[in-house]
Amino acid sequence: MTSFPNTPQTLAAALLAVGLAGGAHAANDVSVTFTNLSPAGGVGTAPLWVGFHDGSFDAFDVGSAASIGIERSAEDGDSAPLSGIFGSSVPGGVQGTLPGPPAFPGDVRSTTFAGLDLGGAARYFSYAGMVVVSNDFFIGNDDAMAIDLSSFAVSGGTLSFFIGTPGSVYDAGTEVNDFNFSLANGAFGIGGGQTMGDQGTVENGVVHVVMGNPFPSFLGQDLVPPGYDFGPLDFNSTSAIGRIDIQIAAIPEPGTYALMLAGLGCLGWMARRRKAAT
Repeated sequence: MTSFPNTPQTLAAALLAVGLAGGAHAANDVSVTFTNLSPAGGVGTAPLWVGFHDGSFDAFDVGSAASIGIERSAEDGDSAPLSGIFGSSVPGGVQGTLPGPPAFPGDVRSTTFAGLDLGGAARYFSYAGMVVVSNDFFIGNDDAMAIDLSSFAVSGGTLSFFIGTPGSVYDAGTEVNDFNFSLANGAFGIGGGQTMGDQGTVENGVVHVVMGNPFPSFLGQDLVPPGYDFGPLDFNSTSAIGRIDIQIAAIPEPGTYALMLAGLGCLGWMARRRKAAT
């Protein structure tokens, strides 16, 4: 049996250690911020959906057909179907969509999630959002367990990473690329465009990485003003569409607080006892 020196400090430390070892996972408040880093005149993104899960939620796979959740997110900027799939299939998961309108170059969107179990049910982070202007381009993480937040559960901290870097923008393969039915044309001075959900021509393809500058090859080029510069929209030649910052604050559990208070109480009692003895 291990013994400890009979001092108030070591007694309190021992009590705290027992509490940390025997308690459940700490709850964390987590703030997620998205900053659009595209150049002036560059692409925007629909409000970004984010989810925290235990690793069981795989939003999409390159080379496979997109789920209805990714299809509606990538075609219409509508995260509700993806949210429904997540909610029905991920026990203990937490999700949300960053509030505000679509984020264009320079825009910042942020929200906070309270009390997440980053050591368990909310350990992994996923995201998805439509890229505009487009028919069915999106950003997201293909690997469900690529972004692991568990190392921040105790000490907290900030995890930052770029999204939409070259080779990491996806075509859902669900709708033909055509300016007649692409979303947000008006924001870029292009005519035509989608006027209602699920409006474009069905492609029946699979999720794949967008290569090169895709926009000059879109159908409906008659809607593009003469001499139009597609350069700012070429998200494959810039460093990133945006950056996600995940700020994590560890929150001790009620049981840990109780043990800490007990330790402080012991400190006070032993200090009074020693003072009386002196």
